[in-house]
Amino acid sequence: MNKYYQIVAAVALAAIFIVAVFVFLPHSSDLAGQAEFVIADWQSLGATARLLAERGFISSRYLFVSYAILLGKEKEFQAGRYVIPDPVSIHRLVSIFSGGEAESNDVVVTIPEGTNIADIDEIFAKSGLSRAGDIISYNFKSVNLLTQEGFLFPDTYRFEPLEAGQFMPVAEIIKKMRDNFELKTKSTFAGRFFGVSGDRSYRTIIVASILEKEVKTEEDMRLVAGIIENRLELDMPLQIDAAVTYGVCYPKFLTGKYCDVSLANIVDNIPVDSEYNTYRRKGLPVGPISNPGLGAIRAALNPKASDYLFYLSAKDGTTIFSRTAVEHESARQKYLK
Repeated sequence: MNKYYQIVAAVALAAIFIVAVFVFLPHSSDLAGQAEFVIADWQSLGATARLLAERGFISSRYLFVSYAILLGKEKEFQAGRYVIPDPVSIHRLVSIFSGGEAESNDVVVTIPEGTNIADIDEIFAKSGLSRAGDIISYNFKSVNLLTQEGFLFPDTYRFEPLEAGQFMPVAEIIKKMRDNFELKTKSTFAGRFFGVSGDRSYRTIIVASILEKEVKTEEDMRLVAGIIENRLELDMPLQIDAAVTYGVCYPKFLTGKYCDVSLANIVDNIPVDSEYNTYRRKGLPVGPISNPGLGAIRAALNPKASDYLFYLSAKDGTTIFSRTAVEHESARQKYLK
């Protein structure tokens, strides 16, 4: 009798092992790399298994159904379009479908840190959600949208796809980005931002928008924020190139036209007066020059004290700091020539 039970146990273990192999071992089909698979709203577990078997994703639809039921996942499958890797195991397929790992049809728009409103306008136009010029020429609360520069949070946004020939209302795009700004910065700032000149929070965004364009790392941003504070206290002009180039493009922004600030000639425009020319005018520029991320905002709020008064970006992207004009000129000769 004991021998009989031993045989039964051995057979059972062998069966479990074989089933486990079929469930967990990736099954290779004739597909190369990956392929799409769609589960319709009305599609049953059995129909899903049959279609998977027909397309070669699985070798046994019965084992697929049994495994899904065994895990209690048969009612958790979610409709959608899935990208299935090849090879793939039954275990992984059940996990993919029950976890709702479907591909989204949303239009994904990524706004990098340091973009200005003209850049945002161009990015959305390229996505097909708006027309070129729609955003930059839009009046937000009866005021030109440029008053929102600095407060349109750089992030990845998702929008439902539109019918051909349709465009997203600009007000919805702006609200989404403004609401995201409020959400992401609420632990940093108290209250809402209204863009009031002279308000401390508005001043912080101006500084952060400069840091985002001038330096790369948060540590360097803190040092540059400290330099800005040092220069303001000494009544020295800030001499920030990124502010000058923004000022070159600003008149075009006001007319709803795109202008690439990176192409503005700094040398030729330093003598040209504007509210953004920090060589000719002391103090901060009149408003933000980009839309900063959290790192730049944190740096603006936490400037690092030092006796530096100058900085420059070397060709390799590192920031070189100097205490005197003589040191700064020497650094220019060494790192920029």
